[in-house]
Amino acid sequence: MPHASSSRRDAPRRPASTVVLASALVAALTALTACAADPEPSPPSPSEAVTPTEDAELLRAIRPAFSDPEDVVAVAVVDGDQLRTAFIGADADTAFEIGSVSKTFIGLLLAEAVDRGEVAPDDPIGEYLELGDAPAASVTFEELATHSSGLPTFPSDPEWMASVEEGFFAGEDVLDETVPELLALARAEPIPPDAPPQYSNLGAALAGQALAAAAGTDYATLLEERIFEPLGLETATLPVEDDEVPDALAPGFLADGRPAEPSTLAAFAPAGGIVATVDDLAAYARGVIDGPFADSPALEPAQAWEGSEMGWFWVLSTGYDGHEIASHGGLTAGFGASLMIDRTAGRAVIVLSNGGEPVDALAEDLMARVIRGD
Repeated sequence: MPHASSSRRDAPRRPASTVVLASALVAALTALTACAADPEPSPPSPSEAVTPTEDAELLRAIRPAFSDPEDVVAVAVVDGDQLRTAFIGADADTAFEIGSVSKTFIGLLLAEAVDRGEVAPDDPIGEYLELGDAPAASVTFEELATHSSGLPTFPSDPEWMASVEEGFFAGEDVLDETVPELLALARAEPIPPDAPPQYSNLGAALAGQALAAAAGTDYATLLEERIFEPLGLETATLPVEDDEVPDALAPGFLADGRPAEPSTLAAFAPAGGIVATVDDLAAYARGVIDGPFADSPALEPAQAWEGSEMGWFWVLSTGYDGHEIASHGGLTAGFGASLMIDRTAGRAVIVLSNGGEPVDALAEDLMARVIRGD
């Protein structure tokens, strides 16, 4: 398993207050931040589906945000048949942890499972997972997919949280729960009847594992067979063990510059464990823009959410001169990611970096530039 080098310079990479680090912890743990049932012909690979061009103008637009010599960055704009890319310390083969962008894959898989008749949106997940008579057993797929289940952001067990926090601040890969251990954590969660909507990594992990159980497989195989292969995500993977981390993964760094181990996440992997290149996410975006997922129910509003709306694990907003945007950000201990899809104009912006800081603002700026034609 590749690890970040310990030869990082002594000076902090970027200043980070305690608040920023705490936010990074929460978002880092976020990395724990519908095809038809009949088989379809395999789509072209990302390199065949679009014409890639390295774009000097795009590089100039992102360069001010990345001034550290250790920065590894890949950015792409999908626009029709064109794929504009820009790289800093990276190339098209460099892989990144995409954190909670992974949750959008769960949403599409849920829509696919509903289409196949494997599950229904209002099915309690206790029908598919061994949750006994715990409150979590009565939570439905749609409640999980819209973060309205009442489950907490992370398991509330204080000993578990203390261990995770300690490991995170040391830059360690801290999540190694098996599926039975994940279910044990879920069984221990009380869910008050009046619990408000709350972003839940625990809920996302349970949703992914329940979909895998309904399909009679494991979650990594489900992803591979129903999204990675059909869309031509040639190098995307879901490593759940250390020896599955790809050699092409960039070295990750915490927000304060310390090295971060790759995050494998184990049973929490559905919530944020995908590793992918910018070309992989470009192929994914095209699958949503005009491919087999263009009309997925996952992309329909299902729940009001913090000034926007929530589809099934997709954040949906109307802005940018009325353009409909489907998006999600991701943050692991050592990586930041953002995917924004303009469903009105059929374009997408992807930002991937090897620093444990958000890149959503940069993605939003780039999307605004694309819409304005800057």
